[in-house]
Amino acid sequence: MAFVQPNLMTFLTDFWNLKLKEATTIVNLYEGLKDMLEVNVVVCIDAWLGYRWMLILSSVLYTAGLGLLAFSVPQYFFKNEQVCPAEKVHCFKKLIHTPFWEGLALLVAGGATQGFPLDSLSFKQTKVVKAPEHYEATRIKVRCFKFKVKPGGWPQFQQKFIRWLCYGFLKLGILMSVYGFVFAKHNWHLRFLISAVSIVIGLLWFLCGFPFYGPRRLQPSPLLTRLRALIAAMRKRHLNYQEYSEQLHRGYGDDQNQHLTDHLEWLNKAAVEEPAADNGRWRVCSVKEVEETKILLNIFPMSMTFIVYGMVKSLGNTFFTEQVNSVRGAIPTIVFQMIQELSKSAVKTVFKFVFEKRIRRMKRQYTDGMKIGIGMLASIICSAVASSVESKRLKALSKKGLSHDPNTKIPYLISPFWFVLQFFFLGAMDGLAGDGIQDFFGHYAPDSRRYGPVFTRSVTGFGTVLNIAFIAILDCYSKSRHDASWLGDSINQSRLDFIYRTPEEQEEIPFLEVKQEEEAPLGDQQNQQGQADVQLQKISLHWPR
Repeated sequence: MAFVQPNLMTFLTDFWNLKLKEATTIVNLYEGLKDMLEVNVVVCIDAWLGYRWMLILSSVLYTAGLGLLAFSVPQYFFKNEQVCPAEKVHCFKKLIHTPFWEGLALLVAGGATQGFPLDSLSFKQTKVVKAPEHYEATRIKVRCFKFKVKPGGWPQFQQKFIRWLCYGFLKLGILMSVYGFVFAKHNWHLRFLISAVSIVIGLLWFLCGFPFYGPRRLQPSPLLTRLRALIAAMRKRHLNYQEYSEQLHRGYGDDQNQHLTDHLEWLNKAAVEEPAADNGRWRVCSVKEVEETKILLNIFPMSMTFIVYGMVKSLGNTFFTEQVNSVRGAIPTIVFQMIQELSKSAVKTVFKFVFEKRIRRMKRQYTDGMKIGIGMLASIICSAVASSVESKRLKALSKKGLSHDPNTKIPYLISPFWFVLQFFFLGAMDGLAGDGIQDFFGHYAPDSRRYGPVFTRSVTGFGTVLNIAFIAILDCYSKSRHDASWLGDSINQSRLDFIYRTPEEQEEIPFLEVKQEEEAPLGDQQNQQGQADVQLQKISLHWPR
């Protein structure tokens, strides 16, 4: 499953014979909506379903979606033809009448509800035995191995064992996915079915472990609390806050010492208790809840600059895959996608153990913005390399007189190793910028240990969906300015090298410079992370021509 979905572009262009623009729109819409819906999923988990039932629901939805996709291959609609034999326009019309769209919708719902509960159940919901007081060191023997557990270290030992066990099963699943992808070459029906059967097996194994999980813990969602504050402020928009500044709902306990700030003063109306009104949950909020809502709104402008990261990342599952697939050679597409994943892990590890520690030894404050900025620099290099490689491929195609043949795939038209660099830098961007954005939200998002990755994927999904409109604008621009579309019916009739260069002729990358640290906690109180006074700087980076 790990490598079947990223290659959905190949299924649509090679087997269903769709236009490049149509296939790109479908893949970006699928990836974007799947990531954007994760915020809603987290709210449902906290308030209603819990982790276990959400994971079961996601597995059922995902399995059903893969099953429908397995029976939407062309061989079931064109008398055992492996590829759609009709023209591109007629193939798209035929695809409309297949179960592909229902299956894709189920994959969106299943994919959005799968990642967050799976991670939480693997590392946070497992029962551990707490060590009692005055507990002496225990010697544990497993087969021929002996372990000595320190006092209070038994829960940590269990957590580490479960973490490595999950990590091992994850890698085993990836290897099985690679084997299934290579074994079922040109047989998408079998690829989808293998992925569906794997999820069913994993679900049955998960159901066997129900006794090892703790009881379902439902809690008020911090996002619903922020939404209540916004709705309460909007319902009291005609209220004069100054007249009721003494009638504030200050909460209980230590929250009574919280004071309202002048920043975003219109939001302070949500904390006013009106004497002649029904002060329900959606009508009034505490002072602390209002201030936490202001924190979330403050990071919104900064988070909008991360959309470019999602736009560049969407190239990996669309145009990059088509570039590799257009050159028939000994190296399959899945190898380059594995290079991307390895690059992501390697760059994150090198930055953490080399640069981050060196910065701290120099007594300089390490910032998330530095990691984001280096990652965005890698995205520019990635696009520049991809543009150069695509120009080289088109020139080689033109020399053979096949530049207008949409379906030409000549073995070793150029060396497949030319594509290694662009996938390497795409993985480096994902490892640095993606991890930096997640750390940024981890400092300022509500309940940041849980919501940081969710906000990161949501912003990435929004950038992926926005890339659809960006490509459409580029298409209109190229037709009006150059009397030719840069995005043709196939990759051989397109000018992807121009598309790679055009988006960011001058990009400004935001860096965070921390001026002073304070001891007051921000966002999630459980994290106890210090508040920092943040100043934005912009560095202009010009594209190479």
